[in-house]
Amino acid sequence: MIFISAGHYPSRPGAGHNNFYEHDEAVLWSRDIFDALFNLADTDEPIAFEVPTGVLKDKVSYINHRAVANSIAVEIHFNAAVDAAGNNIGRGCESLYFPGSETGKEVATRLNDALAVDFAPNRGVKEGWYRMDKRRGADFFLEKTSCPAVILEPEFIQHREKIQLHRQATCERLAEALIKARDELT
Repeated sequence: MIFISAGHYPSRPGAGHNNFYEHDEAVLWSRDIFDALFNLADTDEPIAFEVPTGVLKDKVSYINHRAVANSIAVEIHFNAAVDAAGNNIGRGCESLYFPGSETGKEVATRLNDALAVDFAPNRGVKEGWYRMDKRRGADFFLEKTSCPAVILEPEFIQHREKIQLHRQATCERLAEALIKARDELT
């Protein structure tokens, strides 16, 4: 199974810029990836689930109750960073995996390569620490999900036009990469 989750939730929408919010866009990416997976499926059996919107603990519980041996979980986010003057800065994609997980790293690399086609610079594949601080432990989604999990950060939130322009093609590439990654886990 492939689980697609939109980062954050309506009352805590994550990063934002000029009324463009991370969660709202992540929902659209989640649906587009799910639809692309459905179109690519070579079986009548479901190969993917859209994780219901909600708090992180509930999302992880949803995945863990349905995951099977070759499952993968992906959560869509969009980066944000500001400089000392409060200006939005940063561009490019990155993908995070559970620290020390070779399988997670392999899946993250495959997915990040799909992102990097349209979202340069490629910021790379990284171990996912909470707020990127090793002292605070691993990111909850990556640590508590019972199957290999990846957090995708396609672009920084202030690049709205670019995010929207490349959404469909990137989601289709991500779906193809997810199927290949899942098949390699079998």
